[in-house]
Amino acid sequence: MAEIPTEILAAIMAAAKKAWPGDRDMQDYYIESETAAYLAIEELDFGEALPFKDQIIARASEFSDLWEDRATFVADEADGYAELQKCPEDVPGEVFDEMKRRATAEQNDFSSQRDAVNEGVRHFRYVRDTRAKIAPIRDLLLRMENIIGGECYNDNIQNYSSWGVWEGEGRSFRYPVTMLRGGKAEKRKFRFDDLLAEELVTGHYKFGANELSIYRALIKIVDMLESDYGFKVPRS
Repeated sequence: MAEIPTEILAAIMAAAKKAWPGDRDMQDYYIESETAAYLAIEELDFGEALPFKDQIIARASEFSDLWEDRATFVADEADGYAELQKCPEDVPGEVFDEMKRRATAEQNDFSSQRDAVNEGVRHFRYVRDTRAKIAPIRDLLLRMENIIGGECYNDNIQNYSSWGVWEGEGRSFRYPVTMLRGGKAEKRKFRFDDLLAEELVTGHYKFGANELSIYRALIKIVDMLESDYGFKVPRS
């Protein structure tokens, strides 16, 4: 078992007295937890992150003055680096490498890089699975939404001819679908063929402050028809 250097122990004891003046019990607890944390770092198996041990410990010292915080940081960094070396079997290697490259450019520590890559993997799987699910039923979804969106009517609209003669009340209209593309809202009434599957499923009707996720609802209806009523969508 590693030993705590005299100067480290002295610094911990001084910090304990400063943090809890006059409270011997809390000082003892502070010293116990801090010395345990120091030893945890000394005895940690860095594994694949061993070449970066000094770098990680230096970053931990910048992160916090407490050994307990540092120990948590160091362990998470070692785990983060190890996870970054493992490409999931269902993600192409070149895609995973690009995720790591971007994460490295945007984040300084391994744990944040790991979190960014994990989020990238989740997004990759979502897009892949969404495209696979939507492709066979895309035309069906578009036609169903077009029927629903085209059945809107407002009986408060006053209709006048081009020469100003009143012709009656009420009008049918095509309700617009709001899509999210590149993080921006985009309204459409026609032409959806250029939308990616993951963009199409964001399609919704806006009613004031409310939204109706029409395409997600239609997908659930198709799923229900297939599972509960024997409806089969051609998937060839």
